[in-house]
Amino acid sequence: MVTNLLLTGHPGVGKTTLLKTLIQRCQNLALTGFYTEEIREQQARVGFRAVALNGSSVVFAHRDFHVSPEHQIGRYGVKTQVLESLLLPHLDSRSKAADLVIVDEIAKMELLSTGLKEGLKEALDSSCPLLGVIALKGTGFIKRVKRRDDVEIFRVTPKNRDALGEQVFRRLKETIAAAV
Repeated sequence: MVTNLLLTGHPGVGKTTLLKTLIQRCQNLALTGFYTEEIREQQARVGFRAVALNGSSVVFAHRDFHVSPEHQIGRYGVKTQVLESLLLPHLDSRSKAADLVIVDEIAKMELLSTGLKEGLKEALDSSCPLLGVIALKGTGFIKRVKRRDDVEIFRVTPKNRDALGEQVFRRLKETIAAAV
């Protein structure tokens, strides 16, 4: 049975925007999880912020962060401890009595954290439905998640992103109803 619905697509195609729209449409549910936001200065992206659905947030990746090479993704330094401290509690649907877990995103930066990777695996394995975003390309954990029998993937493109929202929302309602 599919319990995890994941959006994927090229960077900048509107995956997080679509996810936020779906979050708004699910406001009658008990939600837990997070989404990410770009940090921009003078039109240039300089970092990323994780925002928990309770409103708390943390900057976890920034071009001004000085970190060890293994915590560097492109021009961004990633502070995994900061990410874990905010997000791990929000991935546990049981402690939050959640109807739906939101995850944005399963990608290189987030997966630098072993703790977060374990938390994501537990969220995917739970009976609580998960709606998230996953990198279009990737090996290891990303590839394994995409191959799971309980995952359905929706590819977001500029042409389909508006219509896709309604399709994913219908599928999400079915998934939540089946999980109850």
